[in-house]
Amino acid sequence: MLRNRFKKISFSLLFFFSVLSTHAQEEVKIITLADLYELVMLYHPVYQQADLLSEQARMQVRLGRGSFDPKLESKYDQKVFKNKEYYQKWNSYAKVPLWAGNLNVGYERNQGSYLNPENDTDSGNGLMYIGLELPVLKGLLMDERRASLKKGFAMQQMTEAEQIKVINKLVLQIAKDYWSWYFAYHQFRLAETGFELATFRKESVDERIKQGDLAAVDGVEAQITIQQREINLKMAELDLQKAKLILSNHLWNENNEPLEIMDDIQPEEMGVEALPNLEDLTNQALVGHPDLISLQAKTTVLNLDQRLARESVKPELNLKYNYLGTTASSWEYGLEENYKFGATFSMPLFLRKERAKLQMSKLKVQDIEFKMTMKRRELSNDIQKAFLMVENYVELTDMQQEMSENYEILLQGETDKFNAGESSVFYMNVREGKLIEAQTKLYKMKSEYAKSMAELNWTAGVSPNFIIK
Repeated sequence: MLRNRFKKISFSLLFFFSVLSTHAQEEVKIITLADLYELVMLYHPVYQQADLLSEQARMQVRLGRGSFDPKLESKYDQKVFKNKEYYQKWNSYAKVPLWAGNLNVGYERNQGSYLNPENDTDSGNGLMYIGLELPVLKGLLMDERRASLKKGFAMQQMTEAEQIKVINKLVLQIAKDYWSWYFAYHQFRLAETGFELATFRKESVDERIKQGDLAAVDGVEAQITIQQREINLKMAELDLQKAKLILSNHLWNENNEPLEIMDDIQPEEMGVEALPNLEDLTNQALVGHPDLISLQAKTTVLNLDQRLARESVKPELNLKYNYLGTTASSWEYGLEENYKFGATFSMPLFLRKERAKLQMSKLKVQDIEFKMTMKRRELSNDIQKAFLMVENYVELTDMQQEMSENYEILLQGETDKFNAGESSVFYMNVREGKLIEAQTKLYKMKSEYAKSMAELNWTAGVSPNFIIK
């Protein structure tokens, strides 16, 4: 059944074969849908915009990693009052962020007649120090720095999912426009063949009228058929030109200049494509669909916000220890003799702000979980609907193929009767017109089938591997 739905159109009349063979001998260039994809993805502005999303994703990660960049700082204070120099204080240090806390390495040099003893740095010679700042309670398990980095990776996933969505939408539109052009092309060729047949028959009828085999009214009938088919031909030509222009919207060169499909280019003949397994396609979509990946990344971000909110409820206790030395290369005393140590503690009494943030973060996580549940359900149903549409077009195409073959049989029989003088031009035109109409509908079914397959892949979030960089 499947192999019969894409049979090439054939007519029993020898003249039809001769017309089609003449068309086949013309020098034409065939562009396949895969070729068109590769051409489009080189310079299409939308694809280039989607490619920018990849760079944005990398910048999101770099932004998060920037929170761990070392930092150089220098502070200088001087006081002179009533021509007396009270002090000069200079402190230069590097702060190296760690996964938890900071590592500080610096040099401090203070001097002056009225310098407080606590600021003494070996009588003005200067002190080097290396120390550690560590949060013990709040910020030990999670802080803004670590959350920013992890959010960067989550945002990268969201951006890449958005890139796939943009590309998939472009792929779907290209496929639809391509198969619309495919139908318009074959509709025009059938209309052209029908017009040429009507012209050929008019000449034959005129000759038989001269010989007295046919009445003059048969010549009028033949002329009306020519006029009607000429109208159909012009309408089909207009539809073809419109379809070519729409498809040409996707063609660009390296200079961002639009291109057009030339008249000597024609679409590929549609091949047989095996239907995918519905269950496998659904399972694949429920794992790797861009919308679900984006929601999962949002869930990651919200979970990080929730962890930060939990940390904010804890009391804040920070410890700071600096080991002091007189020179960069030697340290005169041990860790227990030259050091500075400090601790800070703080805790809100009511925690209303912190508890509100925590509760809001929990509500947001629940909300995104509900969205993911609904999205999975919608995807499953949408894929099933798209799959049913594909199956329906398979059946309709088979039926239309069989109908076309039956019309061909009727036309052959009517031709035999006409040649024997037992039929009229009217019945010949009716049979011929019905066959052309059936063949046109067959190409329409083929086009709609191909579009429905593209719609199915888009619904499932399936991306052509050779398209995504």
